[in-house]
Amino acid sequence: MAHGQDPSRIRFKFAYQYIAAQLIVMAAAQPLSRTGARLAELRAGIGNLLLEDRSRPSRPRTVKISKTRYPVDRNAAPLK
Repeated sequence: MAHGQDPSRIRFKFAYQYIAAQLIVMAAAQPLSRTGARLAELRAGIGNLLLEDRSRPSRPRTVKISKTRYPVDRNAAPLK
């Protein structure tokens, strides 16, 4: 890849919109001999659309305790 990143880290929605807009512009662009250079610029521009690395929370994930005051029968049949 021109941007040197893993393709799974690219924001799909924004990359799709970016590519669609650039292809519309490139369809009317002159001279045609620069098409390869324009495609290289397009690939490099996608490098700006990468997902950021999100930091993990310092606390572990836990299941919240039910606040109901009534006993719950875990083996009961599901409601219809």
